[in-house]
Amino acid sequence: MMKRTPFSNAQGFSTIQLLITIAVMVIVSTFAVVSITRARDNVRLMNSARQFAAYVERTRSDAVRRHATATVQTLDNNTYSVTMDWDGFGTTRTQNFDLEQGVEFTTGIKGITFNWRGRIPSEESFGFAVNRNTARVQTVSVGITGSGDVTFDSQYFQDSLLPPVALNGGGGGVMPEPIPGSGSGYGYPSPSPSPGASPSPGQGGPSPTPTGDPSSSPTPYPSPTPTASSYPSPTPTPTATAAATPPAGACTVTASPASLTIVSDGSATISVSRTNATGSGTITAESSNSGQIQVSPSSRSVTGTGAGSFTVTVKKQDGSVTFSASGCGSKTVNVTIQ
Repeated sequence: MMKRTPFSNAQGFSTIQLLITIAVMVIVSTFAVVSITRARDNVRLMNSARQFAAYVERTRSDAVRRHATATVQTLDNNTYSVTMDWDGFGTTRTQNFDLEQGVEFTTGIKGITFNWRGRIPSEESFGFAVNRNTARVQTVSVGITGSGDVTFDSQYFQDSLLPPVALNGGGGGVMPEPIPGSGSGYGYPSPSPSPGASPSPGQGGPSPTPTGDPSSSPTPYPSPTPTASSYPSPTPTPTATAAATPPAGACTVTASPASLTIVSDGSATISVSRTNATGSGTITAESSNSGQIQVSPSSRSVTGTGAGSFTVTVKKQDGSVTFSASGCGSKTVNVTIQ
């Protein structure tokens, strides 16, 4: 009788198969953790920025309601204060607020003060970012225009997009006040008659006596003599002019640092001075793209070789800022968005 041998093809996993499976699981888990972390960072970033924007709106409304001023001020990279009438009794007090964990300001220490009309002197932008392992991974901004409007994550500086106002009627002068006793609303006094005016005929003055012989013929005017001229006129040969180089010891404009690299929706400070300069002067700043790069203040007064500090705030695009001083030329600083 033949003995039957049981058939079995059951085999285990090899070491290579196990390693591949574990590697795939690790990769998938890593992507899942990173996605969840980014989502949580984004939630904290948006919550912090929206809460800040809400307090700015509330501060502006309080200034208009009380017909007084109200202030929002950043204290450090994570804290800001709000000074307003919190309970509606007319007494202002200051409260501090912290951004959520991992969120910080990217535009430094600055503040805004709303006047009784709910306006500020010039547009301001407050940037927010999430830091992760010393690298900013997400940014957002809250902007406040000069008229007090609050914008969330705007891609441009809104005030710079407004077209220039064209004033008609002689440069926009103010209409003069009415002159008492003039008999008109707004006008100018009628000119007084000159005492040396000649009397009109029939008012007692002597009649003029005609002179000359009326039968004589008028003397004809001499005919013009034509003058020969040659055409075309000779054109002077242009002379090449070399670019002017400031002589040694001349006044120039210098900037430190010589170029700027700024995170999107962030800001940086630059120091500008004059070399070989004496007396007082003014350094002015002009952006190559005011919709993307804002410089504050637009000018600073300096004495001698003293430096003036300017704050450059950016949105999303690269550009440059040109600093100029009378008699010292100009200096262009390139601005790169990180």
